[in-house]
Amino acid sequence: MGLFADAEGRIINLRRFAIPVEQRPRHTPVVIAIAGTSMNSGKTTTASSLVHGLSRAGLRVSAAKVTGTGSGGDLWSLVDAGAEKVLDFTDMGYATTANLEPLEVEHVALSIINTLSSDLVDVIIIEIADGVLQKETAQLLSSPRFKSRLNGIVFAAGDAMGAGAGVRWLRERDLPIMAVSGVVTTSPLGIRETEDATGLPVLGIASLMDPVLAAKLCFSLPEAAALTAG
Repeated sequence: MGLFADAEGRIINLRRFAIPVEQRPRHTPVVIAIAGTSMNSGKTTTASSLVHGLSRAGLRVSAAKVTGTGSGGDLWSLVDAGAEKVLDFTDMGYATTANLEPLEVEHVALSIINTLSSDLVDVIIIEIADGVLQKETAQLLSSPRFKSRLNGIVFAAGDAMGAGAGVRWLRERDLPIMAVSGVVTTSPLGIRETEDATGLPVLGIASLMDPVLAAKLCFSLPEAAALTAG
């Protein structure tokens, strides 16, 4: 239909309103990523449930969606869950991260983490869009610089087969996978099959929203496997 322009006739775009990026964060919070098998595997529900549980534990939590295409719903669910500050790639001046070069996707994700790290929060929860086989997602998770900023990953899956394959993919890249969640947790049989396939705790919404279990998951990472499914 046309392009928006300012009073001088200059085209208005997101890049003009990008927030300043913190290059050297003054604080190093725990960073937990939520990845998944695909769209609609339960990543946003997993992220918002974990934010809710951590907030109930009295922790300061910020959240972000570091890849994807801009839309408000996912961000608003993180705000509603209790996140003190929520950002996504649009705050960095990008309407989408689709088809960006790998270094640019890495720059966007690390810039978001650095900016949120400057607010003296205890935990940052980040959602990575789509599934781990999607091009930009796979490239980001394979980035050594990005991986070095993660303390743990919760993997959202729709079924036990997807959970098993996704966890194997993450382990092959030495990523710190802690637990499985997502749509698979709506089925008792799916939970049992996923536990058998991955050897990981399989955490439903109730477990992620529990303040004790949420805090234990994020701050007792070596002991995370001792959590029980819920």
